[in-house]
Amino acid sequence: MARERSLPLEALRGSGPGGRILAADVVNFVPVAAPVSSGVVAAAAAPSPAASRIAAFATSVALGALHDLLAALESSGHAFAIDDVLLRAVGRAFTEIPDAAKLGDASVALELPSRQTVFAMIPEMSLTSLRAMRLATLAGSLDETETPAVLSLRLLPSRDIRPVVMPVLPGRVMRLTVSLDMAADHAECLLTVDAASIGEAAAAEWLATLKSAIEQPLRLFV
Repeated sequence: MARERSLPLEALRGSGPGGRILAADVVNFVPVAAPVSSGVVAAAAAPSPAASRIAAFATSVALGALHDLLAALESSGHAFAIDDVLLRAVGRAFTEIPDAAKLGDASVALELPSRQTVFAMIPEMSLTSLRAMRLATLAGSLDETETPAVLSLRLLPSRDIRPVVMPVLPGRVMRLTVSLDMAADHAECLLTVDAASIGEAAAAEWLATLKSAIEQPLRLFV
């Protein structure tokens, strides 16, 4: 029977008296799988390239002082939007946090509905010039999604459900999502970073600096 099944007798274990091979031993024989070399196992178990380490930080920012200042400026004929102030505050945070400044030129990509537009955050640029640049960009159709920038900025309307994490966009190291609640005079800010490019402590300090700049906005106008 073993010969009919092409089974070598040395591969069988007899269960009969004195180790005699019985018909049941042939019928129930299960071949042992050949061992797999360690090299193959290592190759199969090798992980795929590691994804970026993502860290996220959130804070609530009071907007009362900013609203009062914007209203006073508007009454004197100098109108600014909160978007202008956010861009200026982002640039200020980059100049005040050394580890963030190491990322290179503090370019910020403003996320629009179907495109992005990139602003170079020049510390000496006045808020009036920054506003003019933003309005000119909104009037155009240039898409700078592929243009390198350190951070992307996305403004969201206030809602009961807010994101708790947002992916960092391609070509960016940081992403700031701001949910504005104009009626309640506050904003919820979510900062997501590639922690392999900027340390978590530096990212948290950067967000704290941004919060301080917005809550004490007068220094953003000088």
